[in-house]
Amino acid sequence: MPLCGSEKLWPPRGSDSEAGSASSSVHSTSPPSQFSPLSTPPRSPTVRRRPLHPSLSAGHISVQSVRQRLAHLGRPRRPRRPPPRARLARPAVPAAAAGPHALAAVHLARNFHSAGARVVVCEVEGLFGLARFSAAVERFHRVPRPDAARPERYVQALCALAERERAALYVPVSAATPAHFDALAKPHLELLGCAVFCPSVREVALLDDALQALGLCAAAGLPTPAHHAVTSRDDLARLYASGAFRTGRHVLTSCRERLEVALPNQRGDLRLPHEPSAERPWVALHDAPGRHFLTCTTVKDAQVVANVTCRVEPGAGGLVPVEHAAVSAWLRTFFGKTRELRHVTGHVSFRFVEPAADVVLPLGVRVGVSMPCICYTSVHPRIVWRPCRHFSRQNSGPLVADAGRYWMHEAVLSTLRHPSVEAVSRLIGTVLDKREALFALWDPLPYLAYYHLQLPFRNVLALVQARNGLQYRTMAAPVH
Repeated sequence: MPLCGSEKLWPPRGSDSEAGSASSSVHSTSPPSQFSPLSTPPRSPTVRRRPLHPSLSAGHISVQSVRQRLAHLGRPRRPRRPPPRARLARPAVPAAAAGPHALAAVHLARNFHSAGARVVVCEVEGLFGLARFSAAVERFHRVPRPDAARPERYVQALCALAERERAALYVPVSAATPAHFDALAKPHLELLGCAVFCPSVREVALLDDALQALGLCAAAGLPTPAHHAVTSRDDLARLYASGAFRTGRHVLTSCRERLEVALPNQRGDLRLPHEPSAERPWVALHDAPGRHFLTCTTVKDAQVVANVTCRVEPGAGGLVPVEHAAVSAWLRTFFGKTRELRHVTGHVSFRFVEPAADVVLPLGVRVGVSMPCICYTSVHPRIVWRPCRHFSRQNSGPLVADAGRYWMHEAVLSTLRHPSVEAVSRLIGTVLDKREALFALWDPLPYLAYYHLQLPFRNVLALVQARNGLQYRTMAAPVH
């Protein structure tokens, strides 16, 4: 029987006709008619029933309401995916040089967010947290600054945060603080069920020590630049007297801290943050002329699973991703032939110089995420963390973005320092061909916070300190 808009399905509740029909249908032996309503058992007071449609409760139904209901039921319902467990990415960024490495932390959080992870960021106390402005970050926390005298405070804070957020993965950036403290927290976090993408304490000690890292390169049969160990002022005096620093560019790198000083031609012009000693040695490196490259290498069990190599542009400090066969071969040889690193897992950054064609020399090694990671796409988190069973590296798209990256303030300042038609043309070409390192259309707040809050404040502070006679290095585009 067709349903019409004015047809009654049953009488109103509580009427006499309802009671009569109900009693007749219960006590009668004849089968009920297809046009009469069937009686229903009494309602249980504990059963919750869905309220009827307004047209049904009034005893009428319309063709339009039926069509809407059928169309709603005909739509395929998308299954709800359970939210992934929290994945912890920690940008440890110093306020004095927060700009460069904060960009790497923000980009890392964006990539994990695009891969479907819930990103929780923790920052060292007293530092500018640029990642808190990102839409990719769900929660932002502070942890105490690690101290060599009491490292347990930092480890306990990380463990408490991982347990509170139910973190499944911890990816340390290790920019402001050495990776040694994250390596100390690694076994404690793993006991809580949180994987840590960082090398062990022993591996960090080998890689973060410039002198030991050069020794590993030599043991693997890789060429190294001319270098000299410096453990006292007498070593520096002897090197200056021998004329080792007379020609070329040389840098002095600390083996325990992340410090680097360009060696002047005259010994009297040298100023060091601390005196060299056997406990805190330095190493003098010859920076040969040539193109410089910086890598962000992702390693799993001594296998290079992802790598991005960027050419450092000397003008504006931009990064241009390139395919460098010599660098890739060097990385495979280094991790394949170094027995001390046969189980290393984490992010490692290398600096290279190319003095001749197909010849690269290492200038530095650092454990942690470096600036070339801003060239990674959202495929990178799926390689770092356990991908789903349907993930295929061959069909997942590019790992590295083709376009280079630049910093807007550095590009503009470079043009203003040397104003010319060529400089303006270069600036226009940079803006058109490359992407700004921090700007994203769906996440613009970190870009605004960096260029309108953090960068002006640091430049004003630098100007005030310069007037007071204090030496301060302003924030510039990073290379490491």
